[in-house]
Amino acid sequence: MLQYFSEKKYDQLVKDYIATETPYLFIEEIGVGAYGVAYLLEDSTTHKYVLKRMKTKHRHKKSIRQKFEQEIKILKEFGLPNVPALITYGEIEDIPFYIMDYIEGKTFEQAIFQDGQSFSLEQSLQITKELLKIIIEFHNKGIVHRDLRIPNILIKNHTLNIIDFGLAAFLKKEMKFDAINNPKRAENHISDLYFIGHFLLFLLYSTYTPTTKKERSWQEELQLPAEVTDYLERLLLIRPPFSSAENALEKIPIDSHNKNTIM
Repeated sequence: MLQYFSEKKYDQLVKDYIATETPYLFIEEIGVGAYGVAYLLEDSTTHKYVLKRMKTKHRHKKSIRQKFEQEIKILKEFGLPNVPALITYGEIEDIPFYIMDYIEGKTFEQAIFQDGQSFSLEQSLQITKELLKIIIEFHNKGIVHRDLRIPNILIKNHTLNIIDFGLAAFLKKEMKFDAINNPKRAENHISDLYFIGHFLLFLLYSTYTPTTKKERSWQEELQLPAEVTDYLERLLLIRPPFSSAENALEKIPIDSHNKNTIM
């Protein structure tokens, strides 16, 4: 029975399926998360794709299966901008999967921690501005991503792309702010703006060099202009939050005449 298969054995089922049922070649496994596994595929023109499937141990967990199927629904039906295109989906031995385009860019995690890239204050704000524009379109389509971390935001040819909709949810505009206990899991704009606040901090810290071993707050360490500190504190709910992603974009402290590219 499949429920006794190890993930390694199921990997072989996936490889067999790719070889016999698709026009793709299996390249390698590229990611393992709490709920899924991702593989890199390639077609005869060397165009690359990603196959993502649910882990076998979650096969009988209704809530996790529903979330995985919801991820497919979001990618299939909502036409989100700056997101890999869904190619196909189905099941392999009762385990749901889908195949999407592979974006050959770099995540900001790779750019900062592997390549040692740094971002000036102006670049960081410009990147945040571009990210907010994308997120506004998500929200206008009724989707909140809820996982806008540096491994899930890619840059390719000066364009941002968003991946991993495993925690995405349908946006609930009627939620009251004072009823939100965990902003990361809020099913409205608060979650995405909270993650964007942390994303912006990662960009800003890319140019920071510690001058003391004493642990200090980001406000003390980064010594940002007052309007930037205030902006970050609103994203991070230290101060009253923005009423929407549009409101956050409108209030971003950025020179509209700045022509710097984002990377």
